[in-house]
Amino acid sequence: MFAFTHRYRARRTGTGPRAVRGVALIAGGSAIALLAGCGTSAPAAGGSPGGGGSSSSASPSATVLAGGSCQNSSATKITFWAWVPGMNRAVNEYNKTHTSVCVQLEDPGAGNAEYTLLNNAMKAGSGAPDIAEMEFDELPSFEVQHYLVDLSKYGANTYKSKFVPWAWSQVSRGSSVYAMPSDFGPMAFYYNAPLLKKYKVTPPATWAEFATAAARLHQAAPSAYLLNFSPNDLQWLMSLMGQAGAWPFAYNGGSSVKINWTGPAEMKFAAYWQKLLDSHVISTFNDAGTLVDTNMDKGIIAAALYSAWAPSYFAPNAKHTTGKWRAAGLPQWSTGAQVGADWGGSTYPVFTQSQHPAEAAAFSEWLTSTDQSWNIVKTPPSSLFPTYVPLLSSPSFKSLTYPISGSSHPNALFTQHATQIPATPWPPFMTQALTQANTTFGAVLTGKATLAQAFKSFQSQETAYAKAQGFTVTG
Repeated sequence: MFAFTHRYRARRTGTGPRAVRGVALIAGGSAIALLAGCGTSAPAAGGSPGGGGSSSSASPSATVLAGGSCQNSSATKITFWAWVPGMNRAVNEYNKTHTSVCVQLEDPGAGNAEYTLLNNAMKAGSGAPDIAEMEFDELPSFEVQHYLVDLSKYGANTYKSKFVPWAWSQVSRGSSVYAMPSDFGPMAFYYNAPLLKKYKVTPPATWAEFATAAARLHQAAPSAYLLNFSPNDLQWLMSLMGQAGAWPFAYNGGSSVKINWTGPAEMKFAAYWQKLLDSHVISTFNDAGTLVDTNMDKGIIAAALYSAWAPSYFAPNAKHTTGKWRAAGLPQWSTGAQVGADWGGSTYPVFTQSQHPAEAAAFSEWLTSTDQSWNIVKTPPSSLFPTYVPLLSSPSFKSLTYPISGSSHPNALFTQHATQIPATPWPPFMTQALTQANTTFGAVLTGKATLAQAFKSFQSQETAYAKAQGFTVTG
């Protein structure tokens, strides 16, 4: 069911699943000159610019896992970096059924820990893996530096129909494919059913109904709130903005990027949430640590705008409300609309430093687009929520039940929204944006700035950063 998506969560620092991501800019030091290599040709697949050694030797900073035993001593060895629990099971299956190749699995640490090592290795010309786990929002930053192999030359486009359109749009530009998509997090309104029933609140179908429901619940129980709003969690905030038609970035590769946090749609979005903040009918607990989960379990917060994987993080903190939670559709901005949102997810790109890109591409394609692989990684401890259409369409997957949601079938709802997600092109400097957002939008949590003011500040900050990196910025 819920993808144990350590993805967006694991690369944050702190004590709990919502610990705010503390990011040191990748590769150490100050800002990366992302466009420094844009005018040069990418290193040829099969080696580094300087003809460095094989990329399949284990990194001294990565932990070799119980996956990747080779039955054939003459097999081509490729190195795979990933942090998904239980991934060694899929690697072992691949090695067992593809004896001419031996995939060696290493865990370099989740998220930023891995990205720092990757950037350092790519800049040094050696030490990178052949293939690695990478979140959707980080792909553009690696693509703009010419670090990713175009997988279309290895047949990746033949798998396009096996994935939901949103996921494929995240990994491709035109006919080029820079990674194979894996899991993701379609969002829904996830609520404490008995608590909403107690206060005579039904899951809202529109955002106008949501505002009315939030006011009704808080009036009936002044110490309780329908929802917690934590805008310094930038991926969550942008997911909701995308659903509102207010996605603030546009990037199609190259040296031009659009940044628009102050357009009509963005300001309308900010005004809607600011009205709720000003009336204090929603809470503004910082979602670092487990405080929000604890308050949900206590009945202080009655619902959340969750992704398919998020309840797996909430479940360990649900001491009193296990079995009471249900999933409903996201509220819509227009009556009758069906617009979804995504929060989280991972891909598997191959790096230009690889000396075996064809073999690495074949493994990436098998891992993400076959029943054999998904029959493994959909189960605990991996429990990935698939972008893979055959599994999303499976009646058995939709009908699964889980203790946190009682006898209900939340996958039926999450899979429905999986095909309704609009295009959300990430900027090629998302790591910096996430870092800056913690400060800029943190001011909204403390009441020192309105959401509109934070949007305007963020517009200036991101524009200045992008220009400093050599990008042409449009609004």
